[in-house]
Amino acid sequence: MINLINIISAPKGGGAELLVRELHEIYTNRNLHVHAIYLDGNIEDLKENEVVLGVNPRSPLNVLRIRKLCKELSGRTKDELIVHAHLTWPFFYVALASLGLSNVRLIYTEHSTTNKRRKIPLLWVIERLLYARYTRIICISQGVYDSLANWVGPNISERLVTIPNGARIYSLAKRLPLEKRLPRLVSVGSLTSRKNFATAIHAIAQLRNEIDSYTIVGEGPERRDLEHIIESEQLEGKVKLIGWFDDIEVHLGAADIQLIPSLWEGFGLVAVEGMSTGLPVVASNVDGLREVLDESNSSVTFISQADSVQDWVSGISKAIADLHSRGAESLAQSSRQQAEKFTLAQMAERYLEIYQQ
Repeated sequence: MINLINIISAPKGGGAELLVRELHEIYTNRNLHVHAIYLDGNIEDLKENEVVLGVNPRSPLNVLRIRKLCKELSGRTKDELIVHAHLTWPFFYVALASLGLSNVRLIYTEHSTTNKRRKIPLLWVIERLLYARYTRIICISQGVYDSLANWVGPNISERLVTIPNGARIYSLAKRLPLEKRLPRLVSVGSLTSRKNFATAIHAIAQLRNEIDSYTIVGEGPERRDLEHIIESEQLEGKVKLIGWFDDIEVHLGAADIQLIPSLWEGFGLVAVEGMSTGLPVVASNVDGLREVLDESNSSVTFISQADSVQDWVSGISKAIADLHSRGAESLAQSSRQQAEKFTLAQMAERYLEIYQQ
């Protein structure tokens, strides 16, 4: 019997949080003994065995809280307790909380190709000690695997395994032809510097007469800076920051092209979700996204220099021209076929194999 806890900082916020909730639901429906623990966050639709502790994710006291949970849940069964940590603070605290607990196995999922911790001198010494506490470290793409293997060294690299993320596969959208209208563009992601929406907005300023609108679905600390760019470029009628929506399918289905201007990505969950609706994609040519989107895919336009406004102007123009010359239906089929390679069910099965090992 699988006896599993997933621990993450919050139930909402990005791809990692979404995957924890989706995996929990899949395994619960299969009658596996699973729990999902969120250190903080607001959520109205808690499912069976989902718990929000309501504490500061950064608090060192979480070591004691997690240790208490591990003791309680491991004591209910003779089976080993698998504790699966996600993101920075659970990574630190789970590794420390489990010290001396004999009936607990640790798994960690690495969700990004880089992070701020790797820029701190000599921190790799401490991090290798913490990574060594984990029996398996799951990397969500080959790019993440290569980056982490270089960071942790050859001994710990033997514990790394690559399992591509799964994503929600939405319905193929029916879009109106572009003969008598301008294309609508969409992006989905947190309003942070690594998502690089500022560059995309500056590119839209040069293409204002060629597009109907550019909608960004997401929230974050860069909102004010982006609003200032929109105002200075006089794009109030073209670019919309609409905040975060749980039901992003509506916005993906209403668009004609998806932009993903990220400076780096571990995987690119929104790329799969967008392509599942038939959207062609213009994206930064970075690890993670490159693997998910596939350079040979006719519905994808890659941008070599993610921070180059002019490259984005050229890339978006090309995507619009492709819609007219190749047709939306043809591009939609290419996108859909690529998206179906990354389902949640496939990911759940591969995770289950790791747990069973």
